[in-house]
Amino acid sequence: MGFLSEVNVVDPRGTLNFFLDYLQKETRDRRYKDDEMAYVAKVLAHYACVSRCNTSTIPVMSCLGEVFEHCVFQPMGWHDPEILEIGASQILLFAGFFRDQTQQRHNVVWYDGIGQSFYDRVSHYSYERKKKDFFGRMSRSFPAWTIVCRDVSRRLRDDRYLLRVQ
Repeated sequence: MGFLSEVNVVDPRGTLNFFLDYLQKETRDRRYKDDEMAYVAKVLAHYACVSRCNTSTIPVMSCLGEVFEHCVFQPMGWHDPEILEIGASQILLFAGFFRDQTQQRHNVVWYDGIGQSFYDRVSHYSYERKKKDFFGRMSRSFPAWTIVCRDVSRRLRDDRYLLRVQ
C-alpha cells in the first residue's frame, strides 16, 4: 500500500504544474502570454483541488446553468470584481475544460461572451493598473482560452491510460 499512497498524493503545487505542463504542450505553436497561461493553469488547478462542499469561499458550481443563476441572473455581484472573476473562472472551467460535455446542454459560445464580459468588468472595476491590464487581456483572449482548455481536456482523456514515471 506504500507505493499506492505515494501515487495518489495530490497537492496544489503539483496540480498547478500538471495543468501548466499540459497548457504549454497545447499552446506550443501559438503565442499566448505567460501570465495568462499561469492564470488559466491556476484556475484549473484550483477547481481540481476544491470540493463542491467547500464553505470557506463560493463553491464550485455544478454547471453553466448554476453559474448563470448565481452570477448573471442575480445582479448584486455585477459590480464586485471578486464575484465577477469567480463567475468568469467557472465559465472558463465549464465552457472550456468541460466544453465537450457542456455543449450538449448549453450554448457554450454564448457563455464565452459572458466570460469575456465578466473579465472585462473585472478590468473596469479593478483599482490596480496591473489587474486592469491583465483582465482586459483575459477578456479579449477568453474564447481562445476556452478552446485551449477544451483541447487540454481532450488530450487528458486520450492520455488517461499513460503512466508517467519520473
